[in-house]
Amino acid sequence: MLPTSCYVELLGPARLTAVVKDVALALAAPAPVSELLRALACACPALVGPVLDTDGWLAEGHILNRNGRAFLRDPTDIVAPGDRVLLMSSSAGG
Repeated sequence: MLPTSCYVELLGPARLTAVVKDVALALAAPAPVSELLRALACACPALVGPVLDTDGWLAEGHILNRNGRAFLRDPTDIVAPGDRVLLMSSSAGG
């Protein structure tokens, strides 16, 4: 499979920790969320611990959303080329 870009937008504590707004990741398409998070940990190692746990998933208090429509709740959920994944605090909101 050819690598493709998937975009991760960091919000709240994730953005403050990584000191970047978003990250484009090259992934084989389609890819499981676990692969996306591994690539994100490599691109933004400061996230490991406070935002990404060492088991390859999210630290407590964080969630993922795909394209503003669906929450990604399992490491086997799939992301596709061009997807925009939001990484945010689960207590975000108004």
